[in-house]
Amino acid sequence: MYNKFKFLIAIVISAILLLSCKHVSTIQKTDTNVYTLDSASAKTDDTSFLRIIKPYKENMAAEMNAVLAYTDEAMIKDKPEGLLNNFVSDLIFIKAKEYYKPDDGKQIDFCILNSGGLRTAFPKGAITRSKIFELMPFDNKVVVVTLTPEKTLQLFNYIAKAGGIPVSGLSMGIKDTSAVNVLIDGKKFDNTRSYKIATSDYLANGGDKMYFFSKPVNLEDLDIKIRDAIISYVTEENKKGNKLHSKLDKRIYYEK
Repeated sequence: MYNKFKFLIAIVISAILLLSCKHVSTIQKTDTNVYTLDSASAKTDDTSFLRIIKPYKENMAAEMNAVLAYTDEAMIKDKPEGLLNNFVSDLIFIKAKEYYKPDDGKQIDFCILNSGGLRTAFPKGAITRSKIFELMPFDNKVVVVTLTPEKTLQLFNYIAKAGGIPVSGLSMGIKDTSAVNVLIDGKKFDNTRSYKIATSDYLANGGDKMYFFSKPVNLEDLDIKIRDAIISYVTEENKKGNKLHSKLDKRIYYEK
């Protein structure tokens, strides 16, 4: 029961924060009460505390149950590629390029994410805000990492050894756990230049053993959460009248 009340308190605080983003309010009066939060004092659901939080809880439920977009088919993650992998990495690549304002005038080359970061599948049909939170419950941000050609090659071989991860802007084959035929924006990998990669701050900090991201040439924070980028993209597509769509295009494949 105590955990339940901790959860309810979290709902109240979250609801207040949401509401505070929409309205500028002035405190008219204050009323202080002490509520004992333990199992002995909360034996039923019909308490004054529950009545107090009811409007906030309902507001929160309405926010989370709002339909943001519709898919034209179910999307799941898979290896070496999957519909969900391609959909999320493609949209993050799009949004990252939209937010990125490079000082050197050079845009992002490609995007990688991690399969473990995608926590649920998309069903066919309505996609609610809560479904986006299920997909991406973490507060990871989008960052742009510039890597040397040597470390970029390590990245490709990491993808090969992993049997594929969500990528966008590149294609590659896997042969004997090594990367082959790597194309970036349709061009062969150039081992004399650095590359800019859009990814999450979790991976850029070595998450999922992506140690090739350590000591990069440059690391730039785009100051947008991956979850917010997803919400922004699907909402925009819905306003255009587009259903969310993904396809398998052999961006990662096994070389025979």
